[in-house]
Amino acid sequence: MNIAKSAKGCWTCKDRKIACDKCMPKCQTCLKSGRECLGYDLRLSWPRKDDQRRSILAKDPDRSESISQGWTRQREFLNVFSSDIELSNSMISDMLPIRASRLPNLLRNPSWAPFPLNRTQIDLFSYYEHNVAKILTSANNSPVQNLVLRMSFTDASLASSAILYAIYALSSLHLSDRAQAEEFKSKAVSAVWASTAQHPGTKDVLQRIVAAILLALFETFANPVAPYEWAADICYAKTAVIATYAPDKSYQGDPAIVLDWVYYYDVLSKFSVRHFDRRYARQLICAKKKQIMLTEMNSPRKTSIIPTIGCSIEVLTAISNIIDTVLEMEICDDPQHIENIEKLERRLKYSQQEVSIDSLSDSGSFNNIEQMRNIAELYRLSGLIYLHRAARGTSVPDQLLQKLVNDAFTVLEKLETCERTFPLFITGCEARDDIRRGTILRILNATQAQFAPGNSLRARQYIERFWMQEDLDVNQEIDYASKVTAVLSTADSLPAFA
Repeated sequence: MNIAKSAKGCWTCKDRKIACDKCMPKCQTCLKSGRECLGYDLRLSWPRKDDQRRSILAKDPDRSESISQGWTRQREFLNVFSSDIELSNSMISDMLPIRASRLPNLLRNPSWAPFPLNRTQIDLFSYYEHNVAKILTSANNSPVQNLVLRMSFTDASLASSAILYAIYALSSLHLSDRAQAEEFKSKAVSAVWASTAQHPGTKDVLQRIVAAILLALFETFANPVAPYEWAADICYAKTAVIATYAPDKSYQGDPAIVLDWVYYYDVLSKFSVRHFDRRYARQLICAKKKQIMLTEMNSPRKTSIIPTIGCSIEVLTAISNIIDTVLEMEICDDPQHIENIEKLERRLKYSQQEVSIDSLSDSGSFNNIEQMRNIAELYRLSGLIYLHRAARGTSVPDQLLQKLVNDAFTVLEKLETCERTFPLFITGCEARDDIRRGTILRILNATQAQFAPGNSLRARQYIERFWMQEDLDVNQEIDYASKVTAVLSTADSLPAFA
């Protein structure tokens, strides 16, 4: 009978450096000597001690010394699988939180609270006050911060609870506790609707409006790429304002702050509705309502730079009217549109924006006067640029347009950050060389590091996509409005600006 044999000797004989009979499956030489035959399969090999012929062997010069000191440098390796990378990417895209700083020392259950809070609630509220509020555009100024504080602890009503739950949700989200954040968000929404059914009073209405705006901010923070529900929150707040505020009356104090806050997001959402090709009919209906604008025009502070909105009410109203006109131009070709555009151009061209002493209530604001003026001027210039590009269809070589763009980039070069993504988007789209595009990217990077990153991330995506379309459209055959609509419509939901 023929005995199967291997082409090579077994590992045992090879280690003993003797001849192997190569019998399969076990070497007879090993069996006769009573040794274990290690077989003929492939095996991994490591250099033997003091084997000088193995080039991969290297002595650790510090090893003997470290052992003598009672410490051995052991190398540990972490295996990372594709599923780990996917999970990491998912968490980053869902949250993109700024690295949370350590919680400050907190005063538990402060005496001024009209109702008891547990330790977690106190921690989350204090964390919002010291960490989260300062990175939220439109909510990081003293008037709004004080308003939120007052309304949160006015009483133990459902409307107050809605604000507190929204605050807890924002803090939990920033601390990367998504599950807890969603739980508090759900409680905030439930409290808003329960309060709506029970308390029609003005105080409760204003509190519900504040809660709705905070929930909208939560959406832009929680879903930086596609904040699905923020538009519904803003429309709820706008509808509540229309039902509460008289169009022929001016307001002061907390009602004025709430009105400014809602008006700011009303104008930004209107711009998004104009340039989103999958907008819902209800979004268009909400965007076309002008009652808030009429109420704002009664304000005695029309020319003052409002910290909540970043520019004056007069400038924001002119921009709102331009967007309204562009929306109407989609439906019909009316000669009145040309006259309206000319009036709006004059309003923006000659508008004056002043820094009010009321906006400098905190000690650090005096150092930010120049920043406030520059941002407000950027709003004015972006309004004029949008007027020429979207309403008039002005082409790039136009001298007046180029002067506006040059003036806008003169302002941008003075800025380190720009948390107002609407004017940054409008002016950023006009960057046609590497130097100006570098300026935009520098500002976006610095802003993303200092403020809620989702806003800057979205703006950057939109601006870069617009640049791509501009570069591809060598002969400028596609009009400006179509490009903006195409770019913003790449989002999964109504684009959010802040």
